[in-house]
Amino acid sequence: MPELKITELCKPEQITWFICWEDTRSEIKAYSVIDTNQCLETPWLEVDYYTDEAEWLKILIENGINPDE
Repeated sequence: MPELKITELCKPEQITWFICWEDTRSEIKAYSVIDTNQCLETPWLEVDYYTDEAEWLKILIENGINPDE
């Protein structure tokens, strides 16, 4: 069995929003925010990080996701 690769971000210096994509970056698999006292650990290798919530939200909306709904 191949070893599972993990993408991790722990206790960022500032609040950080993220989007996890499947390998071909055609589908968003997960999204949320990481506070400065939190950690993210995910099996998804394609992860984008944002320190600007508006930029993060724009990418989500462009992909048909509105996290406020």
